[in-house]
Amino acid sequence: MKKVIICISAVALLLLLLPINFAVQKYRLAHLDHKRVLDACRQAIADRKSYRNDKAQWGTLHEDDVLLLPPMQDNVPQGLRDLRPSYILIREDSVLITLNVPLVRVSILGFASGARQYGTSQYIDGLWFWNGDDRTKRKAE
Repeated sequence: MKKVIICISAVALLLLLLPINFAVQKYRLAHLDHKRVLDACRQAIADRKSYRNDKAQWGTLHEDDVLLLPPMQDNVPQGLRDLRPSYILIREDSVLITLNVPLVRVSILGFASGARQYGTSQYIDGLWFWNGDDRTKRKAE
């Protein structure tokens, strides 16, 4: 009985902490220097072929995708490394920066100038918060 109560308490605590963690991450992202992050994304797009590509560890990415897993390489722009991402996915026209929040997607999308943009909510032109909802991608098409 004691183990059941401990287990239930642990699950309840986890369920309480998840929305708090999500809110903290969203607040943190809303108060970033968005121009600095967008500039770092665009630099990463330009330099993507110079990075170590970790995509072999996933195997489901497009041919030209570059996947960066921690620890982040020193040549990745500081504006991206400072976010302490779970991973960064660099495509020809965008960068997806995903943060580690269990059971919830907390990501930033940075777009190349002139690229088709999408996301959940826009910070500035070219930089979006994204919760992983693919419907936002389809609306932009």
